[in-house]
Amino acid sequence: MGFELRELAPGDACNALSLGNQAFTPLKSFLRKEAKKLHQEYLARTFVMVPQGEAKVLAYITTLCTHVAVEQFDEHAVLEGFRYRDYPAIKLARLAVDASLQGQGVGSQLVDFVIGLITDHVMPYTGCRFLVVDAKPESVRFYAAKGFLPIGPNTDGLTEATTMFIDLRRVLTAVNQASAS
Repeated sequence: MGFELRELAPGDACNALSLGNQAFTPLKSFLRKEAKKLHQEYLARTFVMVPQGEAKVLAYITTLCTHVAVEQFDEHAVLEGFRYRDYPAIKLARLAVDASLQGQGVGSQLVDFVIGLITDHVMPYTGCRFLVVDAKPESVRFYAAKGFLPIGPNTDGLTEATTMFIDLRRVLTAVNQASAS
């Protein structure tokens, strides 16, 4: 059976997603209660993985526009001559994979999909330097393995998370060098 990765649709079955860990219950609640409205209002964009020809959501990833304060980075990450207080970024707001598919690279593929989406369709047309995520303690190792680096603790005070980033310019440079050789 094949899978399809596409935008969230009004008829998608969001209740079947089983994440296998109670710490991830908010991810299922978000998909069931908020994702469709935020997607429709262009406040966030959600992409879902479903079995080919079906509407049962087995994984999803949600993104939105954000910014990262320059002061959050150490001195080596600060760009010389950049006069603004914030760097433009995309936030990986949610990522969830059904328990039946965990450990099979689906989450990694979803992150790669978003990176490709940003480097191909956002960066050529507007300023966007970083992909950021507020990683739950259970997910920090996953994001670190994808190349994300910690900025520091999440400052919203609502959740225990580590804010992490990946420099998309470096990703794009590496992709361009690989395709040139």
